[in-house]
Amino acid sequence: MLRKLSFALLLLFTASLSGAQDVAFSQFYANPLYLNPAFAGSGVGPRIILNYRNQWPSLPGNFVTYAASYDQYFSAISGGFGIQVLSDQIGDNNFQHNQVAIMYSNNLTINRNLVLKTGFQYMFAQRSLNWNGLVFPDEIDARLGIQPGTTQEILPFQNVTNANMHDFSAGAILFSDQFYGGFAVHHLTQPNQSLIPPGVVPWNLRTTLHAGANFEVVRGSRNVPGTTLSPNIIAIFQGPATQVNIGSYITRGPIVGGLWYRLGDAFIVSLGLQQGVFRMGYSYDITTSRLRAAALGSHEISFALQLESKERIPRRKMVKIKCPTF
Repeated sequence: MLRKLSFALLLLFTASLSGAQDVAFSQFYANPLYLNPAFAGSGVGPRIILNYRNQWPSLPGNFVTYAASYDQYFSAISGGFGIQVLSDQIGDNNFQHNQVAIMYSNNLTINRNLVLKTGFQYMFAQRSLNWNGLVFPDEIDARLGIQPGTTQEILPFQNVTNANMHDFSAGAILFSDQFYGGFAVHHLTQPNQSLIPPGVVPWNLRTTLHAGANFEVVRGSRNVPGTTLSPNIIAIFQGPATQVNIGSYITRGPIVGGLWYRLGDAFIVSLGLQQGVFRMGYSYDITTSRLRAAALGSHEISFALQLESKERIPRRKMVKIKCPTF
């Protein structure tokens, strides 16, 4: 009985730690629907985005995340529609998080220069655990290494492999031709993500604040592209975790470069190419925290296809946000 109780407490404690923070992407605007549901349809025409993140690949059991999204503005619903699928694999696929989110956004033109976008999201998420892939303390031998065959009494929990959750989020963005800023609140219902009944581990609220601007530092001409500087700040709060990112993008023609600092954690260096309807970006997190000796850094890649809308949409109904694409 003591073994059962100790094991249950250990798993509940681990689940509460793992639920403290969602996936953190470094190419913030290359994954706009994840950042804020109000971005749905912000490109007006059909937009398809693929994201890949490999966090701390030098560590065993690292975090690998895949995301794919589609969004577009539709006159028939007077707003933007978006859908995103995300899969997060942790610890050699022993723990997985999968989710599907759909979102709707709407525009409100305040005046000629100022527009407010609001967005709402519904998400279904599932977390699963592969018990057979876990290693327990009594399977570790000091001389021989891992020796499969635990004596831990885990049978009461082995049949519980999935936790299903329904979740809602909302956000808003206020923008003009030069400035933009917004906020989003995810996990409004704070669903229970515990894998061990009757345990309760609420999915903590994730609040995001983001703002930026575009400044033309070198005016372009017909044959020579100009240069635009885009300083930005993004702050994310979830449970006990706080993440503040300060950085800037510089754009000249099809080339976009970015440098960010995630306070107390890492520098983020990014390079992007945007040509016609196609966009591709790569970023690398240079770890500066105490994990730097073992974790080294993290890689992130994004691909996007931004098509033009076939609809003739009046400007008063839909205005594009001039924000970075990486």
